[in-house]
Amino acid sequence: MQRNWLIPLLWALASISSTWSAGTTVSPGCGTLPADIYFLLDASGSVGVTNFQKQKDFIVKFANAFDIGPNNVQIGVTTFSTAVYQQFFMNAHQDKASLIQAIKNIPYQSGSTYTDKAIKYVAANAFTKPHGDRDHVVNILITMTDGQSNNHAATVAEANNLHKLPIESFAIGIGSGIRRDELNSIASDSSKVFTVTNFDA
Repeated sequence: MQRNWLIPLLWALASISSTWSAGTTVSPGCGTLPADIYFLLDASGSVGVTNFQKQKDFIVKFANAFDIGPNNVQIGVTTFSTAVYQQFFMNAHQDKASLIQAIKNIPYQSGSTYTDKAIKYVAANAFTKPHGDRDHVVNILITMTDGQSNNHAATVAEANNLHKLPIESFAIGIGSGIRRDELNSIASDSSKVFTVTNFDA
């Protein structure tokens, strides 16, 4: 899975972070540009516990590619199915060991695929100062989903609201039943859409 699209995703994130960070007062450590990154993970029943674990494994590999901390990269996670489940905000784990353990501890809570509710929640709660948002640092949302949302129109509407905010939104569609148009609506633009046929691609 990581071989095909982790590298271009990291490259895209680095390019965005470099642009946002130019001329700011936040100093990166160990060569990492600062970024506030939030993951939205699909925990619907069609994902299943095995593939949900693979999503978590991916985020661990992703986190290991960066320096983690209040002056570097911060990562938060929310999961969703029928309901939205807040796991941890970006300022909850300020070192790599703590962050990785928190990712490994995320539970699988199965249900339907209400992506609209999840996007609305993240737009209102993820990138706020009480939850770790920093001035002059790029805000990046990465939504991972296996397929179509239960309410496509509502998902598009909430994605449109999201795009009014200073958030760079990526969409990773996994599986054979995805709707490319829905991924395009979630992402800030088509260059930020990634698709794979399964979690092992």
